[in-house]
Amino acid sequence: MLELPQDIAGLQALYRSGEVTVSEIVAAHLKRIEALDPQLNSVVTLNRAAMDDAARLDAGTAPRGPLFGVPVVIKDNIDTAGIATASGSAALAAHVPAADAHLVVRLREAGAVILAKTALPDFAMSWHGHSSRSGVTRNPYDLSRDPGGSSSGTGAAVAAGLAMAGVGTDTGGSIRVPASFCGLVGIRPTVGLVSRHGVTALVREQDSPGPLARTVADAATLLEAMTGWDPDDPFTALAVLPPHPRTAQDPLPPEALKGARIGVLRQVCATVPGDDPDVARVVEESLTAMREAGASLIDVGIPRLSDLLHQTFMYLRQSRRDINHSLTRSGAPFTDIAEIVATRQLRPTDALLRAVAKSLEDPHHDGAYGRGLELRTHLQHQIAGLFAQHKLSALCYPSVRIPAPSRTDIDDGAFDTNAPHSRPMPTNTLLAAQAAFPAVTTPTGSTSGGLPVGMELLGLPHRDRDLIALATDLERITPARTSPTLTAVLGSTA
Repeated sequence: MLELPQDIAGLQALYRSGEVTVSEIVAAHLKRIEALDPQLNSVVTLNRAAMDDAARLDAGTAPRGPLFGVPVVIKDNIDTAGIATASGSAALAAHVPAADAHLVVRLREAGAVILAKTALPDFAMSWHGHSSRSGVTRNPYDLSRDPGGSSSGTGAAVAAGLAMAGVGTDTGGSIRVPASFCGLVGIRPTVGLVSRHGVTALVREQDSPGPLARTVADAATLLEAMTGWDPDDPFTALAVLPPHPRTAQDPLPPEALKGARIGVLRQVCATVPGDDPDVARVVEESLTAMREAGASLIDVGIPRLSDLLHQTFMYLRQSRRDINHSLTRSGAPFTDIAEIVATRQLRPTDALLRAVAKSLEDPHHDGAYGRGLELRTHLQHQIAGLFAQHKLSALCYPSVRIPAPSRTDIDDGAFDTNAPHSRPMPTNTLLAAQAAFPAVTTPTGSTSGGLPVGMELLGLPHRDRDLIALATDLERITPARTSPTLTAVLGSTA
């Protein structure tokens, strides 16, 4: 059986040597999906043209792009021409877009092969991997645990080696939570670095598509391919106006942590009751490694952070408008999320989705909307003020203060705020999302039970390249990522 390379650089070396063809690599990944995904349930729709796409690349004579022959998976809220795009909703299972999203066009132009669409909770409105369309997605490190949401399928598939890399979307942490739970690098880019045209919206000012990959270099290569101006998304103008953030094209500075000033947001570093002590241990080990690499660590804090995050949580104020706009644009059979909820094709736990469907269609009629926008600006100023006051290179904290939770805990309502004895999902990813700042999650260790733990670096807008350089060095100085033991876990030799 063909041994698959672990990163894009290794794959490109094989192609240059002539040892393998794109068709062989794509076929091998499709076989892994066939063998392993029935228990993971990460893939919702295969691209039936994947082998044809691979054959065209093998036969082509044009210069090879940076993603030549790289098999990738795409979250199912991102339009793909001729391949169903349902945003996790059973009510939209038959919806097939006529055109690719802008980011998919760019991936194809860079040489990527789209293998499949991946699972997500309905309209990306959950921290967990379950949907009305495809059911429960499982974590490849432990099938009894959750891969995180909302880019659940992308996270599980890439971690399991069903694809070299994948694309997710991040509105509140939907790239970084699965990255943390599945031992991956996840990049939430500056909003507008990657076009959102053809992506189902959730909170327009926060929505940011980005990569999930097994290494920082692979994630950066994918991000570079997706970055660019799109007249259908005005937010992308700053992606090309100089100085714009380069990622993969220019060499990253080595040992970026040496001399860097890292703000440690101690108030969210897994130190409150209910947080996981193994996560706290990995945090301290990672901070020690950063200090030994030459970084200066400065403890910082944000006053009233919990209140600010609560008051800038915009889903109930504008998600109905933004989702409805996407439904209309894409030619979906429904034009209002309320119509989809009325079909009752939902999971019983989709409380946020039901609440959004009952919210005002125009957020400007909600007095709290304007106040939320004001407080978002205040939150942005608070974060930027820390960078200015302490001359910071980045903020640092664990992406999530627990490892991947069990499906039993999730189904019992452990993180359902309407259930007794529950608690809010202990994620720190809302900070970058609701401030619309870029952030990178990098796996830096594991619990005693072998579950991945991710550390997050938050940077200033349009400083994505600097953030990626720091993440590259953090990856270098912390324990190497351990792949899930799929043979033992799934009983397969794939």
